[in-house]
Amino acid sequence: MESRENISRLGCGDAALCHLRFKSTRLSSTADGFVRAKIAHMIRELDIEFLMSGDPVIRWQTMRDLLDRPESDWQAERAKVATQGWGAEFMAHLGPDGNWPNARWTANVWTMTLLVELGIPPNDARFEAAFERVVCRLMPKGKDVPTEVLKTDMDQCHLGFWLRIGSYFHPNDERLPLIANAILSMQFADGGWNCRIRTKPKTNHSSFHTTFNVLEGLREAAAARVIDQKTFQEAESQAIEFMLQHKMYRSDKTGDIVHERFLDLSYPSYWHYTVLRGLDNIRQSQFIRDSRLDDPLSLIESQRKSNGRWIVEKRIPGVTLFDMEKMGQDSRWNTLRALRVLKAAGRS
Repeated sequence: MESRENISRLGCGDAALCHLRFKSTRLSSTADGFVRAKIAHMIRELDIEFLMSGDPVIRWQTMRDLLDRPESDWQAERAKVATQGWGAEFMAHLGPDGNWPNARWTANVWTMTLLVELGIPPNDARFEAAFERVVCRLMPKGKDVPTEVLKTDMDQCHLGFWLRIGSYFHPNDERLPLIANAILSMQFADGGWNCRIRTKPKTNHSSFHTTFNVLEGLREAAAARVIDQKTFQEAESQAIEFMLQHKMYRSDKTGDIVHERFLDLSYPSYWHYTVLRGLDNIRQSQFIRDSRLDDPLSLIESQRKSNGRWIVEKRIPGVTLFDMEKMGQDSRWNTLRALRVLKAAGRS
């Protein structure tokens, strides 16, 4: 039997998981493959147990993305998001005026973007009203708004947010195709987008932040048939090629890390880009198996703790309605996102 001292050196927080990981290190290179596979399976089961003991938000996405459960199963779990756990708590903060508190990270656009990520059922009239309060200043209902106004009066990032939450909560809104077309018309020659062009017209290099804020909106629009799949896939292909040339976080000229913050395991990320956020988007496309992702995928694997989990870290400054997870602690959000990325990449 392995000693406590040997197991403790692995740095695991879960004794059973540590025991399995220690056993796997004791197997020789010629050890029976069946034994290795069995240990890997048992470790995976403990990872799943950690996720399935969490909020309905985590459970339904684990069922869909990691366990491949029938849609009827995960949809039944997803339905609980509106009345239980994190989803219910976000809704409890909705004021009688139909708005969430107006602060950075709590205002309607930020809260509704998070609710999309939670997968809260969209069939609640309050969401449509809250979306209207987001877009009405620039795009009043029933008024024709020229595309140029959207380009000059609103950042591309926010147009991406509007498209995302509108497509999810109010997909029949007649203003959504206009927003989508404005976004598509602003795609740069290098494949992405950059908010800075509104105030700095000579900008010609895409931003990682803006590119994914926009891609998430376009993906939701395609799912809601606001735009057709072919149009989305053409725009997506160009944008992801831009990211692949940068290996998700490196300069395409020097290979240096563009910004250390991109490596952080922050969540929620709001408008901020991180490698994990980018990979979690790309896992839904064919590009997740591109060899140019070996570097960022290895980075995500290296951030995994010996207990099989990933932490949440580096809170983005601003006001929150509440914290879904404690900074510096094991994170079900990041563990879920990392595992489904690695699964899609064939590395789980």
